[in-house]
Amino acid sequence: TVVIGTMNNPGTVLLTIADFSVLEAEIEVDETDIPAVRLGQPVEITIDALPDRTYTGRVTEIGNSPIQNQNAGAGATQEATNFLVVVVVDGFIPGVRPGFTCTAEITTATRTASLAVPIQATTVREVEIDAAGRIVRESSDAGSGVLSRPASASSEPAVGGSATTREEREGVFVARQGRAVFVPVATGIAGERYFEALSGLEEGDFVITGPFEVVRNLDDGDPVDPNEADSDS
Repeated sequence: TVVIGTMNNPGTVLLTIADFSVLEAEIEVDETDIPAVRLGQPVEITIDALPDRTYTGRVTEIGNSPIQNQNAGAGATQEATNFLVVVVVDGFIPGVRPGFTCTAEITTATRTASLAVPIQATTVREVEIDAAGRIVRESSDAGSGVLSRPASASSEPAVGGSATTREEREGVFVARQGRAVFVPVATGIAGERYFEALSGLEEGDFVITGPFEVVRNLDDGDPVDPNEADSDS
């Protein structure tokens, strides 16, 4: 700011003129998401002061170093690590001003045809794996099989048998012949509500989903009634 009667040294900034011909949005992206961000990826931007429209843009810069917290001292608590991503907005936005806050969604990958499964259906279970990498199951009355639960978690082979190991696998529960069957799933890209199932499921499988507590407490082999879920929907 220029004040009458004061002296300004050479190089002092008197005023800043904004160039609205090119609009840039500076986005803070979490460290867990930054590996998937690439130059040129499409972005949808929502400006807090102009909430009635969504604007588009492209990623033009990706920070190599995390954003430093200027107020963080030696005794400051650990905060989330974010990286700066610069997005050039397509076209001109009437009424925009420098310094407006915004939120952005970067599309890092797309699929035109894939199996989509609700994220809340995923869970982690410890399963027994044989030497061929297959889940060891016990036969059940329904014929679908349930995960075996040996008395010991030892991987030593029984007499005349083969070695098995206990591993944690991510997967979903599928309703088969009236029972819940845990199926390990290899996941691909994920959105806000669904993830891509690369293997383990087939189109038409009845995936069991629900509140977190319900899925967490579900055991392999528990009886389920798909018709009851249909009547509630």
